[in-house]
Amino acid sequence: MGPKRLLTLAKLRMPVSESVAVRLWGISSMVERETAQNTD
Repeated sequence: MGPKRLLTLAKLRMPVSESVAVRLWGISSMVERETAQNTD
């Protein structure tokens, strides 16, 4: 596995993990907002 192949793997993996992290963050912030509304 050469450095070029590692670079392509990193480039391919980055957007996927980023979108997953963003989705998870969005879900958690939504849940936090809902629980905050329920306690009021």
